[in-house]
Amino acid sequence: MDETNKFVSGDIKKIDIEETNKQAMKRFWQKKWFLSLAGAFLLLFLALAIPGFVVMGKVKTVQSELLQLKEAAKTKDLKIVAEKTAATKKSLNELEKSLKMLSWVGWVPWVGHFEQDAVHLTRAGQYGLEAGEIVIAAVSPYADIIGFTGGEKLGGGEKTAEDRINFLVTTLDKISPQLDSLSEKVVLAQKEIDKVDPNRYPQSFRGQKIREPLQEVVTLVDEMASLSTDAKPLLANAPWFLGTDAPRRYLLLFQNDGELRPTGGFITAYAIIEVDKGKIKPGLSEDIYALDASYKPTKEAPTALVKYVSFPYSKDSRWRLRDMNISPDFAVSMETFSPEFVGVSKLKFDGIVAVDTQVLVRLLKVLGPVGVSGWGNFSAEPDSRCDGCPQVVYQLELLITKPLNRIVAERKAVIGPLMHSLLANAMGSPKEKLPGLFEAIFSSTQEKHVLFYFPEEKIQNAVESFNLAGRIKEFEGDYFHLNDANFSGAKVNIFIKQEVEQKIEVARDGTVTKTVTVTYKNPSPPSDCNLESGGLCLNAPYRDWVRLYVPQGSKLVDSSGFESEIEIYEELGKTVFEGFFGDKYPLRPQGQAKVSFKYQLPFKVDKGDYRLLIQKQPGADEPDYLIELNGQKQEFQLKTDKELKFKI
Repeated sequence: MDETNKFVSGDIKKIDIEETNKQAMKRFWQKKWFLSLAGAFLLLFLALAIPGFVVMGKVKTVQSELLQLKEAAKTKDLKIVAEKTAATKKSLNELEKSLKMLSWVGWVPWVGHFEQDAVHLTRAGQYGLEAGEIVIAAVSPYADIIGFTGGEKLGGGEKTAEDRINFLVTTLDKISPQLDSLSEKVVLAQKEIDKVDPNRYPQSFRGQKIREPLQEVVTLVDEMASLSTDAKPLLANAPWFLGTDAPRRYLLLFQNDGELRPTGGFITAYAIIEVDKGKIKPGLSEDIYALDASYKPTKEAPTALVKYVSFPYSKDSRWRLRDMNISPDFAVSMETFSPEFVGVSKLKFDGIVAVDTQVLVRLLKVLGPVGVSGWGNFSAEPDSRCDGCPQVVYQLELLITKPLNRIVAERKAVIGPLMHSLLANAMGSPKEKLPGLFEAIFSSTQEKHVLFYFPEEKIQNAVESFNLAGRIKEFEGDYFHLNDANFSGAKVNIFIKQEVEQKIEVARDGTVTKTVTVTYKNPSPPSDCNLESGGLCLNAPYRDWVRLYVPQGSKLVDSSGFESEIEIYEELGKTVFEGFFGDKYPLRPQGQAKVSFKYQLPFKVDKGDYRLLIQKQPGADEPDYLIELNGQKQEFQLKTDKELKFKI
């Protein structure tokens, strides 16, 4: 081998060794990097897994305690509920401590939101349970009124509902100081829960609903916060309402929701009742037609009455008492009605209470059948003569709706005696029925089957604070109030089911366009409307005056289903779209009708919360609602006013 070959051979060997060393070093660093990465993942796993296992264990404990608390509530024993509340509160405290081990995760993108939500939900739960402890202490003396046992034995041996009400009247002032503490806790819970966005969670996971229950919790806490704050003025003035210092006289108006009108129903009858230290004494009772016969109207009737109500307005366009609840705002209607009523009746009263048939039905469901001397028995049992409506509803319609020339002498007394019998039975019933009566009255007021109006500003403000006055509210955000007026004369609203669908579209520039579709369904067969043969015309073709109240400044884009041009005007701080159907194309028995509005809101929305307030019409029977915004949906029955929030 010559020198040249020797050199090349040696050089190659040298290069091979260097390459081998480089590859070995590369493999070494790759292996070290892999081990380091694996170690980091292992540390991250341990950092998450160890506290995660601890947290999951605490979560399971809390879940178990919450289930036990739920079961304890079913026992209606305050002592057991208090014990389980304390146990659940302790478990939540332990869970919050364990979550601190995961606090560093809060800085991790995307994942951190869920850790923060867990903290907010835990704190909200703690505040909620603390509020629960305040409630338990406050209601303990009145446990049996709301259907619980295990309360303080402060009431003695009360045996009847009247005894318990007397006890409530004399001790009610002890609850007021605890409302401030309760409100504080609920508001703190609300602040925590409002930081949780349900829309970042899936609709369901492994068959379990996730988003919907979370939305319900957020809504419930918001409602409880409003309730605890709004109740304070009402509770502070409760002794005044109950006549603790002096008897109070109330004008009781009966609004027939079978013939739906703007504030709940056609004004059919009235009565005077007196409340003295919680005891109710019924007085005079009359039919509204009898009073209208003595009334000399001077006011010009609203245009809608003249256009769509033939009797008596086709001959005389002056406004009648029975039609003066034309404004959807109950206070506005009563400000018109009250002075005219007083002028002709010469009756004095401290306030007006309006009720509809739903109140009677709910009370009869608790009390059972009630006999009324001279009028027979009334009950909440289904009556086949009106396709299963409650017997009391059919019987009242039978007495009230017959032609005037046949029973003028009979009509005017039925509401007073019926209310007198209901009150007598309620007050004399055993205290075991008091929780049911309490629930019937409370649900009726919350769902706008009972409305209040008081000339005295302080008292009126108190009922308005608790949303008992049927007012059209001011609201920062989207607003919706659908108001129907039955101008057919028949009691068709007994049978009608209403569905309302709102599709909300938010454009890139924030412009909001809404399409509202209202479907009216009447599944029941027609009534025998031959009055000469003695028929009772309940279910007949329906004529409807429709008004939609929306944010002031909204612009109507399109509409359908109406028989004339939509009228647009401003009223009660809202823009109103007004239409009518029923002359050419009425809603017939076993049929349906549909109307729609498409309009643009007067403001644009940015990212964040989209807030919508829907106000229920008094007297309306739980219409079905579907709200859709950019793929987000909420479905519910509208039992009372409802505020919704969507994320944009």
